[in-house]
Amino acid sequence: MQTESIYKKKKIPPGSIEIISLGNSWLGIKREEEGWYLKTFENIEKKEDINISEIGKGDYFQSGESNSIVLAPALQDKPIVFKGSKLVIAPKQRITFFIKIPLVFQVYFSKVQPKNILTEFPCQRLSDTWFGEPDSGEAAFALGSDFYLSFDKIETSEYEAICPITIFNNSEVLLDVQRLIIRVQNLTLYLNKKKAVTSLVKIEYKGKEMISSVDYHFSKNFHGEKQEILAKPRNEESKNLLRINFHFIKNIYRTE
Repeated sequence: MQTESIYKKKKIPPGSIEIISLGNSWLGIKREEEGWYLKTFENIEKKEDINISEIGKGDYFQSGESNSIVLAPALQDKPIVFKGSKLVIAPKQRITFFIKIPLVFQVYFSKVQPKNILTEFPCQRLSDTWFGEPDSGEAAFALGSDFYLSFDKIETSEYEAICPITIFNNSEVLLDVQRLIIRVQNLTLYLNKKKAVTSLVKIEYKGKEMISSVDYHFSKNFHGEKQEILAKPRNEESKNLLRINFHFIKNIYRTE
């Protein structure tokens, strides 16, 4: 995967139509004189099966005379919850593992800059979930429980990013990771050769009575020697909020 392939740049003259793959769906684009009709199509395997007359019934965006449109990758707009039901970490031990996160594509006219964004579409629809107490939790997406222990052996498409996670169990008991919330709005999205990779998420668990800490890092091991940024964090103001009640866990106490 190269930068040119993960960004989808099109110049579409008025009256013309383009259909672009978004992984598990298709995006139909119809250019008008000063705007765009955009419509997604799901549960359709072949582009030839799309009824192009339906594109003109999608949402209309007035943007001016530029005939250029860009689809740029980004991370989800809500946190994701990983169910780490098979991860157990001994006291004073550290684990690094990897999960795959479906991307979204943001649609810009002319060029990629904040004032030019029109809308965004997910490459894969994730199920909604709730993390935390009923009255003080937060809305999130459910990701599932699949994880990988080797970065080099992960195969991804241009519609997925790899998220590296390191957890240090800085306590005196076994740590059984039950549900892990990852606030992807705080992560940068990089391109390392053919892989889209998020910031490294570093978590320190300090015990049941103490608040765990989380930090986000650039790592040459996962991001390469050169920082090639695909997308900046959605929520850049939160990058320094390191002490967060980051995950639900279950302590396993040994009994004699």
